[in-house]
Amino acid sequence: MRGLGRSFSGEESIMRKLVRSLFGPKQTSSRASSRMSGRQEALPRQIRIPIVPPLAYVIGDIHGCLDLYRSLEDKIIEDAAGASALLILVGDLIDRGPDSAGVICHAMGPAPSGMERITLMGNHEQMMLSFLKSPRAQIRWLEYGGQTTLTSYGIGEAQMGNFSLPEAELSERIQAQIPAEQISWIKALPGAVRLGDRYFISHSGINAQKPLNAQSAGDLMWTRGFTGPPPPGVTVIHGHTPIETVDLSGRYIDIDTGVYASGRLSAVRLTPDEAPVLLEVCQEPT
Repeated sequence: MRGLGRSFSGEESIMRKLVRSLFGPKQTSSRASSRMSGRQEALPRQIRIPIVPPLAYVIGDIHGCLDLYRSLEDKIIEDAAGASALLILVGDLIDRGPDSAGVICHAMGPAPSGMERITLMGNHEQMMLSFLKSPRAQIRWLEYGGQTTLTSYGIGEAQMGNFSLPEAELSERIQAQIPAEQISWIKALPGAVRLGDRYFISHSGINAQKPLNAQSAGDLMWTRGFTGPPPPGVTVIHGHTPIETVDLSGRYIDIDTGVYASGRLSAVRLTPDEAPVLLEVCQEPT
């Protein structure tokens, strides 16, 4: 961990341990439990952090709004006041907003000084990957904001041959316009983060009828609505379903404030001992 603006030696040590647990070779995965249970299809990877970090920020759906995301990061840096922190993006970095390619590039880059960043996969990233593999079969993604993502990569009808090319050739032509390391990065995104026994963070929520370690991609990326209370003591933080006002009082906290339409991007600050705190940035009126 890089040097901090003020001395928190105990917290810094904890964050070093957390980073090693995140990115070290002993990273655990729900795929293992999937194999042991005899499932044919691996479950999305979950990152398990044994404690709630001293300071963490969970950021809602960004949807290609790079300028607002940069503004929110600046606000988080100010709020953290030099302390080490963990940033968690709940997915849906892309589609609908003007600069999906820029958001991906930024999220792949280094986190602010003294911080670490984890990005989760959202349903829009999942749709993008399906489209890149089979563009004609998954063409409906373009109706859900995918066209703006392709445009941000400089991909237009000329690059796609008006969809008249064979599927494999069309896929190859489109993927050639997107950096291969970005596609690989998106494919490797985890489905959820667990902070101790207190917080479970995913893109869309959970299916409360299943154990947390048995959540499928559909449960973590496509859930809509309330399926029952989370396990005792757990608060689920998610995006996916746009809302007007973030409610921090319940055991489900939705932080998707529809940034591409509302001009408002939201995050929550988490600590081991305090209640969640809302941070937001708003687009300047033109």
